[in-house]
Amino acid sequence: MDENKTSELESIWDEARSHIERGDFDKAIEIYNYIIIRYNDEAIAVEHANAYLANIYLTLEQNDLAEHHIKKAIDYRPEKPGYHYILGFVYSRKSRWDMAISEFKSAVTGEPDNGEYIRGLGWAICQGGNLDRGLQLLEKAERLDPANANILTDLAITHLSLLNLDTAEEYAKRAVTVAPTNIIAKDVLKKILRFRKLYGHTVRKS
Repeated sequence: MDENKTSELESIWDEARSHIERGDFDKAIEIYNYIIIRYNDEAIAVEHANAYLANIYLTLEQNDLAEHHIKKAIDYRPEKPGYHYILGFVYSRKSRWDMAISEFKSAVTGEPDNGEYIRGLGWAICQGGNLDRGLQLLEKAERLDPANANILTDLAITHLSLLNLDTAEEYAKRAVTVAPTNIIAKDVLKKILRFRKLYGHTVRKS
């Protein structure tokens, strides 16, 4: 890539990033699509533009578009764990658990000590019906990344499903402590406390 093209592309990346930071996703999408067309002969630029588009569409909960673009990025770099994690996340959103598990496994193979990737795998396995194995992986993820509110929340939800109310409440409270603004963590804690109030007397404690 010549110097002028490189300078222009760097400026465009910065502009797209500033739009994302302001929450102007439509403008960022427009820029990334422009990069894909304008720099279609630059593999790295097209790869990254597709990956950024996938992240934006995940945020917007437009899962089909997120799937389309992350698969495009994977075509360029199939070995990148983060791309498989994103695709696993998309499949989880669609409750396609076998496919999610496969993608999360690829992510974990690439980065075996990444707590967030292991969390994704554990959650997908739990939702696929193997609670024991999924819980083992979630616990491993928590050991690797004990301040990750997503991991703690998933552990709380899983223990609630097993009626381990004390353990579920403990994890939920930790999640809210480390991420006080996390809406999902707060909602899960409320659900656990409400469940305990209504049915706790009939459920054996953890």
